[in-house]
Amino acid sequence: MSSRPLVDIESIAQQVAPKRLFDLPSLTPPALADLEELSLTPRAIVPGLLFADLRLRIAPGGVGKTTLALFEAMQLALRRPLWGHWPAVPGNTVIISREDPRGILLARLRELMRHAGLSDSERADVLQRVRILDLSSLDFRLAAVVGDVVLPNRLAIEELLLHVTADGWMPDWMIFDPAISLGVGETRVNDSEQGLIEAGRLIRNELNCCVEFIHHSGKQNARESTLDQYSGRGGSAFADGARMVAVLQPQSRDAWQQATGQALGDTETGLVMALAKTSYSPPCDPLYIRRDGWRFEQVSICPMSPERRQAAADEQVMQFLLHEASQGRHYSQKDLGDMRDQLGMTRNEIVAACARLRAAGRAHVVGQNGKKTYLEPFPPSAGRVGDFEGLD
Repeated sequence: MSSRPLVDIESIAQQVAPKRLFDLPSLTPPALADLEELSLTPRAIVPGLLFADLRLRIAPGGVGKTTLALFEAMQLALRRPLWGHWPAVPGNTVIISREDPRGILLARLRELMRHAGLSDSERADVLQRVRILDLSSLDFRLAAVVGDVVLPNRLAIEELLLHVTADGWMPDWMIFDPAISLGVGETRVNDSEQGLIEAGRLIRNELNCCVEFIHHSGKQNARESTLDQYSGRGGSAFADGARMVAVLQPQSRDAWQQATGQALGDTETGLVMALAKTSYSPPCDPLYIRRDGWRFEQVSICPMSPERRQAAADEQVMQFLLHEASQGRHYSQKDLGDMRDQLGMTRNEIVAACARLRAAGRAHVVGQNGKKTYLEPFPPSAGRVGDFEGLD
C-alpha cells in the first residue's frame, strides 16, 4: 500500500494562502551602534529653513508667491542667503507649473537675474540649476480617486520623476504650483489634500528633496491677513501633513511702518512671511520683505514702542474721524468698531484708541438725551490734536 497522503496539504496551503499586497519593511531590531548614525532631521538644504520633506506655501492670489519662489530658487542656485539662512551647497530647483506657461516664468526669472546684476556665468549657473516644467496644458494630477478613495497617482508620479531626472539632474527642491490644479478637486476637501500629501511623501522618499505645494489662502484668511498654519483654503489636512508651512500676506503701508519702523517708497510694496510651522528648526518671528519691482529684500525690524504704537493708532482713528466729519458722516464708538477693514485695526485697538482720544480731550461724545450719539473729533484749529512726530 502506498504511503502517499490522500491530500497534498502543502499544495492546498499554497493555493489558499493570501496574496501579498505590500512588500512590508523589516521589523528586525536595529543594532545599538546603528542608532548613533541616525539624524533627528532630514537633509538640510538650507539649514534652519528648508529640509528634505513636505513644505506648504500659502498666500492670497496676486501677491507674487510664484515670483518669490523663483527669486528663492535663484538664490539657492547661487548659494546666496535665503532670509538670513545660507544654503549648504548650491541647490537645484524644479518648478512644476499647472498655471503659468514656461515662457512667462522664464521671462520673470530673466528680470530677476537682470535686476540682481548677475554676470553671464552666474546667469548660466541659474539656468542650469532652475528648471521649469510646464504642465499647464496637460491634465496632470498627482492624486486620483480609486474605489472612492483618494490615492497618489503612482503612474503619473513615476513618469514625472523619470522625466525630471532623465539626464541625471537631481532636484533639491520640487515646487508644485498651484496645489488646486494637482489634486482631485474640492468636493472632498481633506481627502484631496491628504492625497497630495501622500503623493509628496512618495516623491520625497524617492528623491530625498523638499517637496513644496503653493496653495491659496482662504477668502476670510486673506481678508484678515492671518498668519497661522491653517490660513490656506480648504481643509486642515494640508497643513497637518506638511512639516514646513510658510504663510505670505501683503502689508498696508501703515501696517508695514508700524511693524518695521520704516516707510515704503512710492514703488515699493511690503510683504510679511510667517514660518508658521517649523518642525525641524526653532520657531522664529515673521519675516518682513520689501519688494520693489523685481527686487526682494529682507528688512530688519525696528518696531515701535508700545507708547508710539498707541499714538499711531490714536492718530489713525483721529484722521479718519476728521475726514468723515468733513463729509458730514459721523460714527459712534460701536460704528467705528465695525470699520476694521477701513482702519486696518482690530475692534479692540479701535475701542482703546477712542477711549484715549476722549481721555486726552481730542474727541467727545455728542447727541445724548435720547439722540443718536457719535464721537466728534476736535479739529486741529481748536488746538486739541497735539503733536505727533516721527512717523514720516
